Amino acid sequence: MIRDTAKLYSSNIGENIEIRDYAIIYEHVELGNNVIIGEHSVIGRCATPTSVMKKELSNEKKSYIGENVSICSNVIIYEDVSIGRESLIGDNSSIMPNVYIGEEVLISRSVTINTEVEIGDFTRIMDNTHITGRVKIGKHVFISVGVSMANDNLFGKNGYNEKVYGAVIEDYVSIGVGSIIMPGITIGRGSIVAAGSLVKKDVPENVIVSGSPAKIISKVPSSMSRC
Repeated sequence: MIRDTAKLYSSNIGENIEIRDYAIIYEHVELGNNVIIGEHSVIGRCATPTSVMKKELSNEKKSYIGENVSICSNVIIYEDVSIGRESLIGDNSSIMPNVYIGEEVLISRSVTINTEVEIGDFTRIMDNTHITGRVKIGKHVFISVGVSMANDNLFGKNGYNEKVYGAVIEDYVSIGVGSIIMPGITIGRGSIVAAGSLVKKDVPENVIVSGSPAKIISKVPSSMSRC
């Protein structure tokens, strides 16, 4: 079902598609079967940078939305984005170009995802979280509400160069409410970042870190392990 007020410019769409009122689907978008696009969402939007933008964007135009994906209302997804099957993108979220999202991923409400980000299968990212550019997130990761990430310790002084990178977050990591993840660090497989922590250094596998700056307080007990 495609509402009369929706704008569909792509011919590469699957079966049983629902596009709700005032949604826009641009021509380079491919939709799999059983996809739902919510009200006022825009899929395949072209980024139009000006001189204030320090990063060159990808020339890839195609965006792919996999089977059984649900995209809620007021979502903006740019060109060069891939979203795997059975994923859900919550209301008011924004996904910039050159982003790969795996299968059965939950992106909750008002999440912002910058360029050159990879998110593995079965990961959950909760409300009002910001994923900065050049972040790699593994599989089965849980990121709670209001988490912030940065990728440049020099506040943009040298532009967007090869030294600007966000975190690597390995499989089965859990990050608590309101944590801040600083540039270029790695959080090891299965580790837990306690709520409100400031993570400035690499975190080994299977430990709990807490505080500002975050420090190791214990191994992850078996009762809390998700690995």
